[in-house]
Amino acid sequence: MANKTLKPSKTQAVAIEQPVKRIFNQKIFLILLGILLYGYTISFDYTLDDTLMITGNKFTQEGIGGTNDIFTTDAFTGFFGEGSGMVAGGRYRPFTHFMFAIEKEIFGFNPAIGHFFNIFFYVLLLLAVFAFLKRLIPDPDDIKKPFFSVPLVITALFAAHPLHTEVVANIKGRDEIFTMLCSIFTMNLLIDNIKKPAIWRAILAAIVFFVALLSKENAITWIAVFPFAIWFFTSATKKDYIVGMGALVLPTLVFLYIRSQIVGGMLDTNIAPELLNNPFIYSTKTEEIATVLFTWLLYLKLLIFPHPLTHDYYPKQIAITDFSNPLVWLTIALVVFSIVVAIRGIGKKSVVSFGLIIFWATFSIASNLLFNIGTFMNERFMFVPLLGVAIVGGYYFGKYRAKLKWLTPVLVVLLGAYSIKTIVRSLAWKDNFTLFMTDVQTSTNSAKVNVSAAEMLLDIADNEKNPAKREKLSNDAIVYLDRAEKIHPTYFGVYDLRAKAWFNRGNFRNSLDDYLHCMKLDATRSTTLNNIFLVGQAAMIGLDYSIAAEAYRYLATQQPDSARNYLQLAIIYDKLGIPEESFGYIDKAIATDSLYAPAWNKGGELYGRVKNDFISSEKYLLKAYSLKPNDPSTLENIGVLYGILHKFDLSVRFLRKAQELTPSNKQIMMNLSTSYGALNMIDSANYFLKLATEEK
Repeated sequence: MANKTLKPSKTQAVAIEQPVKRIFNQKIFLILLGILLYGYTISFDYTLDDTLMITGNKFTQEGIGGTNDIFTTDAFTGFFGEGSGMVAGGRYRPFTHFMFAIEKEIFGFNPAIGHFFNIFFYVLLLLAVFAFLKRLIPDPDDIKKPFFSVPLVITALFAAHPLHTEVVANIKGRDEIFTMLCSIFTMNLLIDNIKKPAIWRAILAAIVFFVALLSKENAITWIAVFPFAIWFFTSATKKDYIVGMGALVLPTLVFLYIRSQIVGGMLDTNIAPELLNNPFIYSTKTEEIATVLFTWLLYLKLLIFPHPLTHDYYPKQIAITDFSNPLVWLTIALVVFSIVVAIRGIGKKSVVSFGLIIFWATFSIASNLLFNIGTFMNERFMFVPLLGVAIVGGYYFGKYRAKLKWLTPVLVVLLGAYSIKTIVRSLAWKDNFTLFMTDVQTSTNSAKVNVSAAEMLLDIADNEKNPAKREKLSNDAIVYLDRAEKIHPTYFGVYDLRAKAWFNRGNFRNSLDDYLHCMKLDATRSTTLNNIFLVGQAAMIGLDYSIAAEAYRYLATQQPDSARNYLQLAIIYDKLGIPEESFGYIDKAIATDSLYAPAWNKGGELYGRVKNDFISSEKYLLKAYSLKPNDPSTLENIGVLYGILHKFDLSVRFLRKAQELTPSNKQIMMNLSTSYGALNMIDSANYFLKLATEEK
C-alpha cells in the first residue's frame, strides 16, 4: 500500500490558521498604531537637543569624516568642545551619533529623514516588544482567544503612552529607541537560545547588546532583567544562565573599558558647579534625597495621568523639599510596597513581580539616586521603565477581563485617550519656537525654558521689519527673562538676552547694565565686549553720549591694548564739547597702536578745527593718509584743510577722491564747489553745487 501524506481536517486547519492570522493582524495593528501616533512628525523640524547632536555638532557636520571623533570622544564634545564636563559621568553614545553622521553624509541636514527613521525604528521596537512578551506570556492556541491578548494589550499601552512623545518626536531621542530595540532583540535571541541552543544566537546576542550599549549606556540595566526573565518564564538550566549572562557581561566589560578610556567612569561626578548642571548644588544631602524621592511620585502620577507634559524640569520647576514633606514619606511607602511585592513574587514567578523588576532595574540609572543626572527629572527617562508598568497593567487586564466585562471598553477608551494626548503633545515638537512657547506655560518656574522662550522671540525680532512688532517681541522676551532672573539670578543667558532685548527697544542704559552684569558673571566671553562696543555706538547715534562714554571707558579698562576704544572716547568727548579730553585719548590711541589710521585722522581734524594748529593737523592727516590712502573721511579732512590753507588745487584733488568713494556725500560736493569756485572753475563749481542741493 502506497504511503499517503496525512492532511489536517478542516477543523484542525482552522485551529492552526486562526492563531497565525490573529498574530499577523495584531502585528499590523501595532504597525498602524505606531504610524498613526507619530507618522505626522515627518514634517517636523529639528528641535531641542537635535542641535547638540546633529545640526550644531561639528562631528556630525563632517558626515563620515567625523566617524573617528564620534567614536573617540564624549558625545557632547562636538558641540561644546574639549573638556566641557557638562554632565556627571560624561556621555558616550557613538552608535546613534554615527547614524546621524551617515544620514548627514547621504541626505544632508534633512529633518524629514531623521523623523522617518525614528518612526521606523519605533515601529520595529513595538514589534520586538510584542515578540518578547509573546515569548514570556504566550497565548493558548485557542481560536476563540480575543484579539486583545495580554501581550498585545501591554505593547499597545506601551506604544500609546504620551510619555513617549519626547523620545519619538525629537530626532535625538533615537538613542533611547535604538538602545531598547537592541536590548529587547538581545533578550529574544537569548530566550530562543534556551529553547533551541545554537552558538550563533549567543554570539549575535552579544554583538547586538554591544550595539545597544554603544547607543546609550542605560542598556546595561538589562543585565539585571535577563536572569529574572528566564527564571520567571522558561525552564532554563544552569548552562543557560551562564551562556546568557556571558553574552551580556562580556560586551559590557568591553564597553566599560572603552568608555573609561574615553570619558572616564560612569559615576564620575566632577561637573561644573552650576545650577543648571546640578540642581542640588545649594541643597544638603538629605534635601537632595528627599527631592529625588518626591520626583519619583511625580513620575508615578505621569505614568497614570500624563498631564501636563513638558520637556523641561530644570531648576526651579521642582522645589527642593525635605523629609518633613508627607509626600516624600508616601513615596517611600509606595517604593517599599513595590519592592516587597516584587521580592515576594519571585518565588511564585509572578508576572507583576517581573514588571516591577523591569521598572526598577531600567529606571535605576536615571533615578538620580545612584548619581546626579543633571536635572530633577525628565519624561524620556520613563521610556523603558514604562514597559514594566504596562506589564503590570496588562497582566491584571488579562486576569480579570472575563469577570469584569467592562474592562475591555475601558481599555479601548484608555488607549484612545492616551493616543489623542500623544498626538496633541507631539504637535508641540513641531519646531523649537512651538516647543518652547508651549512648555514655558507649563514649566513656569524653570529658568532654562523661560530663557529659551525669550531667545525664540528675539530671533524672530531680528528678522522683523515692522518696528512696532519688533518692540512687542522684545517686550515679551523681557517678561520671560525677568521671570528667569528671579528663578536663577546668576544665569548668564538671562542678562545676555535681556541686554539684546533692551537694545532692540533703544534702551541703551538698561542694555549696557545687563552686559556689564554679564561681564561680572563671566569675564572670558569676548562676544560680550563686542556687544558693549555696539551699545556704545548705538548710544552715540542716539546722542546719548554719557552712556556711550561709560561703555567705552569700561572697554578701555578691559582692553587696554585696543586703540579703537580710546578713539571712541576721543570722539565722544568732542561731541560733549570737552575737546581737551579728546586730545588725551587720541594720544593714548596712537601710543597703543601707532599704525591706527583712524586715530591719526581724528587727531588731524581736532588740531585743525579746535586749536587752529594747521601744521599739526596736516602732519596727522597725512600720516593717516599714508596708512590708509582710500579712507573717505581722511581724504575729506585733508581736502577741507587744504581749502582752509588756500591750497585749492590740493583741496580739489583730495576731495575728488573722497567724492568718488562716497558719491552721495553732499558735504563733500559743497566743499568741492567751494574749492572749484576759488580756482575760478565756475562750471565745475556749479556742477557740484547742483549735485549738493538737488533733491532725490
